[in-house]
Amino acid sequence: MTLRGPRARVSLAAALAVGSAVTLALGLHLQAPFWAGVSAFICLQASQPQSLRKAAHRITGTALAAAGSLLIFPWIAYDHAATLLMLFAAGTFGVLGWFVSSFSYAWLLGGATVMMVVLGALQDPALILSFAFYRAAEIILGSLTALAVAFVLLPQSRQTPPRAPGWRSLLGHNAYMLPHAMRTGLVVALVPVVWRIFELPDLSQMAISIGVIMAVPQLTGDPRHDQAAVVQRAAERVLGCLIGVSAGLLMLALPWAANFPTWLLLLMLAAAAASQLQSGPHAMPSVGTQAIMAFILTAVQGWGPALTMTPAIDRACGMLGAICMLLAINLILGPAKPAIA
Repeated sequence: MTLRGPRARVSLAAALAVGSAVTLALGLHLQAPFWAGVSAFICLQASQPQSLRKAAHRITGTALAAAGSLLIFPWIAYDHAATLLMLFAAGTFGVLGWFVSSFSYAWLLGGATVMMVVLGALQDPALILSFAFYRAAEIILGSLTALAVAFVLLPQSRQTPPRAPGWRSLLGHNAYMLPHAMRTGLVVALVPVVWRIFELPDLSQMAISIGVIMAVPQLTGDPRHDQAAVVQRAAERVLGCLIGVSAGLLMLALPWAANFPTWLLLLMLAAAAASQLQSGPHAMPSVGTQAIMAFILTAVQGWGPALTMTPAIDRACGMLGAICMLLAINLILGPAKPAIA
């Protein structure tokens, strides 16, 4: 932790972005204000250009995927096979786009949005329009709030993003990425089946966890290295979730946390601490992101301070269920084939 320098400035910006996004979402009576807070934290990067790129990808991927889900869902609403096929496509192409496209984050968010909308409306297809609208509104609000804070507080330094290999590379030296992405799609498609059998809570959290874990920073084609990267990603998600849920439950136990100004201040302090954890000198940068996601989900419920531990428990169960499914599919299918040099 530090109170000076660029890291401190970014942590301050993260606190203001999360606090402002959640407050606006609560004021607008959006359905799930925690998504606005999560989006604000994720889109707040170290500089203005990086924040703009992240927010633009998140908004574009979310909006296009929500609109596409609305158009396609009426055709698949009561067709179980078609629903599973759509989930398979969302998981596969979301992760493939993450690895090969110049709009990598937009593809990943697009896949995640399709998963959220389809799984959210699975129990009651009549709610599809409401579900898609509110998820898109919450995510876009959080992204725009982060962008506004970034342009006020963060520097304009530019960093050229690495060149994407492109979709054509899947026909050549990056062909090994396709089986990895298809495993992701397969596990995502199995989420409704496993949910119906074991009655696990929060389908969307399970599907999103699968996509996030499989979207490792870099895929090499070496099965041992790639599998280790997936395991590390899963471990970081578990560790971050445990930190965030524990801190959130501790806050719920405080008698004065039900007071809105105090609750909002604690939420902003948690965002600042998670930002420092994310940018600290260690090898697990995604722990901070997972921690604040779990904390916000625990602390922000409905249109005010949280009153119950159920959302935190549901998220933890969904995440652990997703990890178990990934491990089971990898054991059944065996190690991926190494890339051809």
